[in-house]
Amino acid sequence: MAYIGNSPANTGNYQLVDDIASSFNGSLVSFALTAGGIAITPAKSGQILANINGVMQEPDDTGTNGFKVVSSNIVFSSAPASSDTFWAVYQGQNVDIGTPSDNVVDTAHIKNNAVTNVKMADDAIGLDELSATGTPGSGNFLRGDNAWAAVDGLPSQSGNSGKFLTTDATDASWATLDTDANETTKGLYEHAHTIAANYSISSGNNAMSAGPVTINSNVSVTVPSGSTWVIA
Repeated sequence: MAYIGNSPANTGNYQLVDDIASSFNGSLVSFALTAGGIAITPAKSGQILANINGVMQEPDDTGTNGFKVVSSNIVFSSAPASSDTFWAVYQGQNVDIGTPSDNVVDTAHIKNNAVTNVKMADDAIGLDELSATGTPGSGNFLRGDNAWAAVDGLPSQSGNSGKFLTTDATDASWATLDTDANETTKGLYEHAHTIAANYSISSGNNAMSAGPVTINSNVSVTVPSGSTWVIA
């Protein structure tokens, strides 16, 4: 098809230049360049691989040696003889395609594995993008095996001050630590026979220990007025 101005550079293509040997007469040095009958306009002389009589010609933009390209013409440094043969190849040039317009690069044209974590915005990956099994929810957590699982909830803490958490291997519950002799179900208590830290019996309370009992050096047991400590 015809173009207004120069023909496209055929970026990246290689074209066989039309034979101009029929115009050689030993005096002309400038000849029109065409490919398939359409004028070509190389951006520089080095885009033309020219051969005269089987000898590659040197591209020289100064015109001193071999040939140079001026617009759509090839200009030799000396006139080819009428008996000379000619062939040439036009090499298309690389061009800067610039920045693609918005919304023109689709998924198929993004290189595989080209998008890394560095290119991802914070919070760009949501629950819908995860491949985890199970059902996400406010009471679930994501396990290390990429599966959603329910969180074992604690029993109510209301009214359970001072108790500890225990389980029967199925359900969790709060329990009271045996600290009162009147509530123990084990029948006896054990305690250390050495008192290694200062201790004060609470005012209004009595205390009892199974002897013998050793009180370490620089350690004291304080018995307030009105209280009794019995070592049995």
